This record gives sequence, C-alpha cells and structure tokens, in this order.
Amino acid sequence: MKARPGPRPLNDRIRRLLVILPWLMERRRATLTEMSERFQMSEKDLITDLEQAATCGLPPFIDEFVDLFIDDDGVVEVGVPRFFTRPLRLTAPEGFALLAAGKAALAMPGVEADGPLARALAKLEVVLGEDGMVLDLGQPPATADLAAAAETASVVKIVYWSASSDEITERLVTPRAVFADRGRWYVVADDDRSGEERTFRIDRITEWQVTATSVAARVVSPPTGQAWFDELSDLGTVTLRLRPAGRWAAEQYPLRSTRADGDDLVVDMA
Repeated sequence: MKARPGPRPLNDRIRRLLVILPWLMERRRATLTEMSERFQMSEKDLITDLEQAATCGLPPFIDEFVDLFIDDDGVVEVGVPRFFTRPLRLTAPEGFALLAAGKAALAMPGVEADGPLARALAKLEVVLGEDGMVLDLGQPPATADLAAAAETASVVKIVYWSASSDEITERLVTPRAVFADRGRWYVVADDDRSGEERTFRIDRITEWQVTATSVAARVVSPPTGQAWFDELSDLGTVTLRLRPAGRWAAEQYPLRSTRADGDDLVVDMA
C-alpha cells in the first residue's frame, strides 16, 4: 500500500490563512474556484484550511467563532466575528512575531500589495516603532519573475546548481508555485530535463530567462515534506514511530510520508 503524503507544515497553513482570511472578509463571499486559482492551492487543501479556521475563536466561544460557510455550489461566505472589531492588545514579542509571520505571508501567491493584510501590517509597524526591527525575507533575484511565470504558465530557461551533485545544469522548467519555508524560497516546476515535477531552491538558480512559450495552466499546492528531497533521492530513509506526545515532530521536519498506527504516527524521514 502506498503511504499517503505527509501533513502540510503548520506554519505554511497559518501564513496562507493570514492572506486568505483578510482578503475574504473584505469581499464577504467568493467561489472555491476563484480562491484556488488566486492563492495557487487545490480546492481540497483550501477547504481543509477554511474548515480549520472556522473552529477558531475566543472563550467562551459563543458567537466568537470565525463565521465561515461553504455551500453546495462551492461559494464561500464569511462574517466578521466581533473579536475582530475590538482593539488587539499584544506584548512587544507577540507583535514582532505577528509582524514576521505577516511579512512572510505577503510574499505568497494572491497577495495584493495594498490589500488588507499589507495595510494592517503597516499599522502594526507604526505601533511597534520603525526602528524596533527590520524584517526582510531576502528574496533571491529570480523570485518575482518565477512567480509571474507561474501565473501565466510560461516556460523558463534556468541555469541551476545542484548541491547534492555539485553540478550546474541548464533546464527548461514551467513554474507552478512559488513559496517560502524556513527562510528559503522555492519554486515547484515541471522540469523538462527529468520529465517530472520538481522543487528547486531559487537561490541556486544563477541565470534565468522567461521564454515566449506557455503551456496549459494547472493548480499546484506547495509540497509536503516528500518533495524537499527530490535532489537527494539516493539518500536513505529513516522510519520513526512517534507517540502522541511526539507528534509535534511531524509539523517541524520535512517528511517523505506519514501513516497512523493506532495512537502512534509512523513517519518516513530522509
């Protein structure tokens, strides 16, 4: 039996919700198809994240949940909960943590440069003080062009350095999704050289040129841990059995696969 892919990293899901919820609350309703295309994620993952957001609220939780509803026609409607209308009181560490998460979310697909999240972060920066901290994800130069190519399904010619083999190769790739994780930027792309979908670190792309060729578009969600090791397929795999108290490790480290065994979680890790 083929093991199912590992869970999507929690920090990735939170960053996406930081983008999706303000956008949705400003419009009050949108279709799953529209949101899936805008935020470059599958409808299945989108529904999972929205359902999770609908369970969030403040004690005692009566009338304090995020009011989300998805009808049979795939239309998402949202109401603004009362706690969103109250002043938010944060400590300085909490404020900087929220600002850092929001800055990371601003670089994700579908974000409007002057949208609700950007405006909220600008206000938060003023409160925290401009001299308090400088936050910069340090996007590699190719990031913006690859993200634009992903939106138009354009083929890009790249020169790529592979750390595992210490080789420099020329490839034709079709970017499908661009995302950041653990301080690094990645692009999911259809790779003409291998004939497979691959995940590349953008800072290892030394040259790139967007061509005039485009192909059929398709929605691709950022990969689970399995895809981090595309370049290192010759490495061995370690299988770990995690007790309930150790399940946090599945959210912290890239995994090849995961499966439940009673109360335990069995994971394969490179």
